[in-house]
Amino acid sequence: MIELTVAPTKDHFLSRGAPFFYLADTVWATFFTVTLTEWARYLAVRRAQNFNALQISILPVTHDRSVPPSEDPPFELHRDGRWDFSRPSESYFARAETMVEMAVNAGFLPVLHLLWCSYVPDTRCSRASPIASAMELEHVGPYATYATQRFKRYKPIMVVSGDTRFESVAEEPYYGAALEAVKAAWPQATISMHLHPEGDLPPRFAEVVDFYCFQSGHQIAHVDRPYRLAEKFCAYPRKLPTLNSEPCYEGHGRLSQDGTRWSREEVRKACWQSLLSGAKMGIAYGAHGVWSFHRRGYEFLARQRSLEPFDWEDALLFPGAADMGFARWLFETENLFALDPADILTTGKPEARAMANADRSRLAVYVPSPTDLEVEVDLTDYEVTAFDLSARAILRLAVRPGRRSIVELASVNTDCLLLAKHRRAGSS
Repeated sequence: MIELTVAPTKDHFLSRGAPFFYLADTVWATFFTVTLTEWARYLAVRRAQNFNALQISILPVTHDRSVPPSEDPPFELHRDGRWDFSRPSESYFARAETMVEMAVNAGFLPVLHLLWCSYVPDTRCSRASPIASAMELEHVGPYATYATQRFKRYKPIMVVSGDTRFESVAEEPYYGAALEAVKAAWPQATISMHLHPEGDLPPRFAEVVDFYCFQSGHQIAHVDRPYRLAEKFCAYPRKLPTLNSEPCYEGHGRLSQDGTRWSREEVRKACWQSLLSGAKMGIAYGAHGVWSFHRRGYEFLARQRSLEPFDWEDALLFPGAADMGFARWLFETENLFALDPADILTTGKPEARAMANADRSRLAVYVPSPTDLEVEVDLTDYEVTAFDLSARAILRLAVRPGRRSIVELASVNTDCLLLAKHRRAGSS
């Protein structure tokens, strides 16, 4: 099992004393849609692609999901067919526990989301749900206690909220009750909160979570969110590891009127912009169809907004997943955990992001499109390498060193990660 501790720098996690790069696939619908046979195949594919964490909603996301022909509800039913939130379904949670155990045995860290905003009254999610999914407050603590006790043996991360922006007065008491129940049942739990792109953490939660979990989201009108939100949460008074847990999903609609979808290249851009802007705990990935375990013929509740998902077995093989696995490999191999965001570029364009160590003997720069790059570091006696992130190939670049060095990056029509290391520098 993967067990995490916070690094001394408080900006990433360690596992067994080594830096841990969190690379999660988003599979919200795991417990209520996919079969155990399908789950085993899914785990084998994502493990081969270098993923090490899985983001799962314990309960169905009732307003935004693919609906299979039949499903086992998470709670026993009242006589009128409504869920009885005081009686968790043993068959549902036994199957969920089997799936978590399979994931842990395959080498994954489970990341379990307790209470999506559709379970809180007067939120846009509960209002948009076709079934009455909002709990009564009295059931929140007992449910959170039950779920924590059920899964804690597998050492999951427990994420209290889902897609919240604290729009309802009920949200603070609901998430507060859930958080207190988790801590009481498992004092050692690693806890966070999954936020809407417009969400912010009230002080009572910012003081107790173990890492910040923001969402840059799926809106084409806000392509700056991967780096703007990373900068925002990294500037919080209490320094903690910071994660973009929901960048745009590959193949998902851009929440625009033109019917276009997010591409592999755009997903990769959001990933690297987040990482090099300080959210270096890691990154999450989503494929439109895998997160909901969609099958052709299933009803998808958010089709008008998010566009029809792909069949999950097709989406499982989208090329962007391999880009994320490569990002993890690069970050770990080059120990980019040791670098911090740095204002060393003269382009004036915030889409390019840079990191460096304190003495500027090591640099990393993400360049979203080919251009000559001016760096305010004299690159004399530096070894400079770049990676073509689309082909996942090494590039050798021409460098004109000086007080402001020029690196020529015009040879490939793709995004690149530039790495520069002074020849006397070590790995830190």
